[in-house]
Amino acid sequence: MKKGRVVPKNTRRAVDSTKTFRTHRSDRLILRELERHGRLSNVELARRVRMSESACSRRVRALQESGAIQGYRAVIDPKAMGRNLVAYLLVNLDQRGATDANAFLDVIRGDDRIASCAAVTGEFDLILQAYVEDVDDLTDLSLDTLLRIPTVRDVVTCLCLRIHKS
Repeated sequence: MKKGRVVPKNTRRAVDSTKTFRTHRSDRLILRELERHGRLSNVELARRVRMSESACSRRVRALQESGAIQGYRAVIDPKAMGRNLVAYLLVNLDQRGATDANAFLDVIRGDDRIASCAAVTGEFDLILQAYVEDVDDLTDLSLDTLLRIPTVRDVVTCLCLRIHKS
């Protein structure tokens, strides 16, 4: 964020980039396997990280309780949902209070087309990743949704041609 910009403190499901975890080598092995294969059974996970099933189960539970494991979900191809285009929207906000920033974030959280929203350094305040049906849907998101939020000053849109790593 540029100097003078307000970043709301209480953002639901925000990633705290200042939080650090002290993890043992075994924990990192568990996290790596679960990141790649989130549906592994405890038996298979324990086999892959070379520890007993009970020890593996205890470590997974501790990782969940510490917040290192934030949840489990299905990764769905956006095209299966009719979302054929990927766009990155670079957003600048006006210098307003936390209430206005929270109103913006409420709109972002409520729009299923927006997959992620990150506060960044540099020329823009935020980068949004959006999965949209087509150019008309992207136009609606940019012009009729984002630019109608009072705190949004401008939006620059970049269409994604190819994703090399996700």
